[in-house]
Amino acid sequence: MIAINPIHIIVVGAGLIGPRHAEHVIKNSQTELFGIVDPSPSAKEVASRLNTLYFKCIKDVIDYCEENSIPIPDGAIVATPNHTHVKVAAELAYFGIHLLVEKPLGSNPQEAKALKDFANSKNVKLLVGHHRRFNPFIIETKNQLHKIGNIIAVQGTWTLRKPQSYFDQSPWRTNHETGGGPLLINLVHDLDVLQFLFGPIEKIYAELLKKQRLEYSDNVDEGAALTIRFKNGITGTFICSDNVTSPFNFECGTGENPTIPLHEDLQGFYRIFGSKGTLSVPDLNLFHQADDKEEEQSTTTGDKSWLHPIEKKSLIDINELRTLQPFDLQLNHFVDIIRGKAEPLCTADDGISASLCIEAVLKSIETDIPQYIADMKSISPDYHALGYVHDKTVQATVTTNTNTK
Repeated sequence: MIAINPIHIIVVGAGLIGPRHAEHVIKNSQTELFGIVDPSPSAKEVASRLNTLYFKCIKDVIDYCEENSIPIPDGAIVATPNHTHVKVAAELAYFGIHLLVEKPLGSNPQEAKALKDFANSKNVKLLVGHHRRFNPFIIETKNQLHKIGNIIAVQGTWTLRKPQSYFDQSPWRTNHETGGGPLLINLVHDLDVLQFLFGPIEKIYAELLKKQRLEYSDNVDEGAALTIRFKNGITGTFICSDNVTSPFNFECGTGENPTIPLHEDLQGFYRIFGSKGTLSVPDLNLFHQADDKEEEQSTTTGDKSWLHPIEKKSLIDINELRTLQPFDLQLNHFVDIIRGKAEPLCTADDGISASLCIEAVLKSIETDIPQYIADMKSISPDYHALGYVHDKTVQATVTTNTNTK
């Protein structure tokens, strides 16, 4: 069925994630794929396979629209290498195109804040692509948290072994300077999810894991072990690695990524410990005991056991959750944002917050001491990072709008 007044979307970036986004745009009844934007030779083949227009750069998109007297696309999904997100998104925002920017929003919080200010100055809506906020497993986890009482602690893991082809396909992944490494590529997702579930993180301590890819050892990490404290007093630990043999990661447990095999029986890549029980994710099993009154009764009746057995209760059929695709749910939300029906579930501030957490991780590794997360208000925007759109007029506009908030 052809949508009435569909939202026209371009996908910028034809690497690993971009074509996946494009396929979801094609299948969505509310959207039409306007084209693929990417200068690489392989991108033209991707556009041909998807039966859509191909452009080498954003300017070519604008020129095409002007030459054919058609409106520019309503929205864009930015899925380029991490270090290019801000410049690409700023150029799109310059033309009033609404944005869904893959995480991380910027290479650092200063760049991300500059993009936030510039998008606001152009009345451009900005959704950060922390798509796990839309994952049914995370939504259901958030809905079930009340069943474990007061949350005390959390234990999390994201570990697997990435193949050599992953790095050969995109060499930028082998260098920290271009946004490579599991801390910038993968851990940032989990830190955003943890803040979505439990609120802002206050302090982080991190230790690098032992490296095995010696050819990249000077340029990029292979992961770290973290201790975390949230502002509400919850504490936790987290291990992130992209070079160990393990199924304990979000993708294996939820099946959200078709390039990573599903492990149907996986339990506990997150374990959330509470005063009345423990919730295991993604299996959504609740481990609990009898309450205090039942314990008192057992004691008075002569029961020799002072500790009731741990019982396991399955809260939901997780197979049902796997039928819902987070990229579809995120895209529907993006459409609602463009139409003015919703505000972003993952805002620029959320993206900056995740970036501040990663910055604290990196600083902790460098200094070998715990780091408090910086106050977002203390971040000075780096307008030079906007690149193409950085001129005196644009900077004055951004500064004026920012000062009036």
